Amino acid sequence: MTIDLDTRLIPADTASAEPAGLSLRPANDPGIRCAGANGTTLAIDPGLASLDPAPPEERWFAGAASNAPSGEGGLYRRVCGDVLFIAREGPDDDLRERTRDVYRDLVAACREAGYPYLLRMWNFFGRIHEPEKGLERYQAFCTGRAEALEALEIPLGGMPAATAIGSDHAGLFVHAIAAREPGTPVENPRQVSAYHYPERYSPKSPSFARATRIETPRGPMLLISGTASITGHESRHPGDIAAQTRETLANLDTLHAEGGADLPGLRWLRVYLRHPEHRDAVEAILREHYGARTPPVQWVRGDVCRQELLIEIEGVHA
Repeated sequence: MTIDLDTRLIPADTASAEPAGLSLRPANDPGIRCAGANGTTLAIDPGLASLDPAPPEERWFAGAASNAPSGEGGLYRRVCGDVLFIAREGPDDDLRERTRDVYRDLVAACREAGYPYLLRMWNFFGRIHEPEKGLERYQAFCTGRAEALEALEIPLGGMPAATAIGSDHAGLFVHAIAAREPGTPVENPRQVSAYHYPERYSPKSPSFARATRIETPRGPMLLISGTASITGHESRHPGDIAAQTRETLANLDTLHAEGGADLPGLRWLRVYLRHPEHRDAVEAILREHYGARTPPVQWVRGDVCRQELLIEIEGVHA
């Protein structure tokens, strides 16, 4: 079955009359809002600092809307045909408990609305490497997420693609795309599946698939999780931004191959950099790697899950 979903990265100075179901633009003004003509778009700024003076906007389009965005109970929803866009923001203190509660409420709302299958999730919160109740905060997040998904009986083989990044602002921002039908999880043979990581990384392993493939009326789409310089389960090339970028691109290429020979090229990428001064070097490597096929890129500052990792990249083949 096809899922009517599409996405584009729109330059900041480009007007679009096509109503989007969800948009993300890193304007350094954190919040979830109803935007666009007649407030029809669920607009998210999760507190990411853009590395462009006029950052492009990530937009997601789906079928005919059956409601305007609503924020009942703190959960913002936008139903568009085959797809439910859903988001929540809140405090990020007691991160393990907050994450568990947000995931429980979000998945319950998806199921109640008739969209029980999570395709793609994003998670942003502050102080990702600081300690909290005996854990690093990223570990606390992973533990809370895993506890919620276990309680909700979501199997390991049914995990969505996902990203988790440390932002420069306080607050936990979670948003997701859910559907009536499941996508197909895709794993990377160069990497151990995240949900099978050894316990030394976290008491509960990260709960996500490396990518999710769906079929759309326009052809196949691959939703790629945040991807870094990891092979097996080990970080590679500590302190070397060029080598980490190339290792990350090798992982992205492998996901493209595993997703299916019929997949189109990249529609867009988002690059999270721990150190903004690395942008020029990374941009040169992207152009060297992709050449004329280099997709539009949204550049943001963000803290990757492990302190030795300097870069993470996500994207979409469509």
